[in-house]
Amino acid sequence: VGVLVILMTATLVLSFNSFALAGLLAVVAVAAVGLAAMALWLFNSLFGFTAILGTLGLIGLAINDSIVVLAALRNDPLARQGDVNATRQVVLKSTRHVVATTVTTIVGFVPLLLDSTGFWPPLAIAIAGGLGGATLLALYFIPSAYLLLHRSKSTAHRQPAMRPRDLVLD
Repeated sequence: VGVLVILMTATLVLSFNSFALAGLLAVVAVAAVGLAAMALWLFNSLFGFTAILGTLGLIGLAINDSIVVLAALRNDPLARQGDVNATRQVVLKSTRHVVATTVTTIVGFVPLLLDSTGFWPPLAIAIAGGLGGATLLALYFIPSAYLLLHRSKSTAHRQPAMRPRDLVLD
């Protein structure tokens, strides 16, 4: 598992050319695990082998929506500069794609949710519950964090309010 985490992190860093953006995706992945556990708890389901498999599979699915939003934000020049209105427009344009992929994935797990043997429902609950929450993270958390990252970069390049030579006493 450690090797896979390193490979996934390296792939994200190389894809986005940014450790900070890869870190945002890591936050979504960790939050998705928590969301899967919460969904299992809400549905009073067991956290057994299939739930663990579902949670591990969920990590890859959960960051896909965030990758779509981040890629769209990076492709828009105004959003890349930290423009709030441009960021809002990019997210609104991405929402249809993100929601469509999430809904089709969750609907695909409905037969497993309805399985009467009890073997598959924990897997489906973990994936569907975590993915639903991760979609909200992709649409709300990722753009907000992206703006915060770009605002901190843009303020770092501004002139300081006071220059060091102003501090010299005569």
